[in-house]
Amino acid sequence: MVEPVPVGAKALEAAARALSESSRAFSAANLFHEARRRAGLASRPGRGELEAFVRGPLAARLRRGPILGLLPRRRHRLGSGRLPSEWAAYFPAAILMVDRSELVDLIVASGVVVQGRIAVVSLQGEPANVVRWLAEGFRAGHRAPVGFLHDASTVVYPFAFEPLRTLVAAELRVPISYRDLGLHPRGLPLRALPFLSKAAFGERRFFELEEAPPSALVAHAARSLLELVPPDPMLLPLKGGAGGSSGGGGRRMGERRAG
Repeated sequence: MVEPVPVGAKALEAAARALSESSRAFSAANLFHEARRRAGLASRPGRGELEAFVRGPLAARLRRGPILGLLPRRRHRLGSGRLPSEWAAYFPAAILMVDRSELVDLIVASGVVVQGRIAVVSLQGEPANVVRWLAEGFRAGHRAPVGFLHDASTVVYPFAFEPLRTLVAAELRVPISYRDLGLHPRGLPLRALPFLSKAAFGERRFFELEEAPPSALVAHAARSLLELVPPDPMLLPLKGGAGGSSGGGGRRMGERRAG
């Protein structure tokens, strides 16, 4: 039996405005969880509540017009076509694997793929053309740090899936730079994410990635993953020389400040 959806039109509209203002794009699940917060609901959602929300209040709202930033729920696999041949000359700075293909759409829509030079793929092998491109790059000797972003309930070894399986097979004596970016089985406080304050979220914990506002989730994943990327020596300031010295008190790009 599907539980009733305790989210009204007013909470839905408030949630849509908040997400549109803070994020480039958001999913129906993002909207659902934000609407529950706006309605003052602190309990975990019941089984079937998200689908009931999508088929009920959200469908009724969309009949009146689109919601700015809301991603459509796709029904086809990603990446069936060929990538441009020029991609063979490039490789990402970092690779983010997620446990659900819906998250690929959300993260790509955020713009972080271009800004951070991050490739995003799912355990389900999507986008298929990007997975193939990464696997071919690993076989050719390219390397990049890897992060795995997942729900609290996901218990899986990501290196058993492509393209990471190819990376493991291709490795010789070089250690793999890897970070688990997923949620602990007991969840994570929302206030631990960038842009989210304790005053607004208190001690509320989240267990599914789309419970968090997408801008905060993407910033958390990108920042944590890009910490593993070594600084580009071509971008470091020149040492010494007339007019080009950064001085003794400066910091090199990518270098952390002490403390």
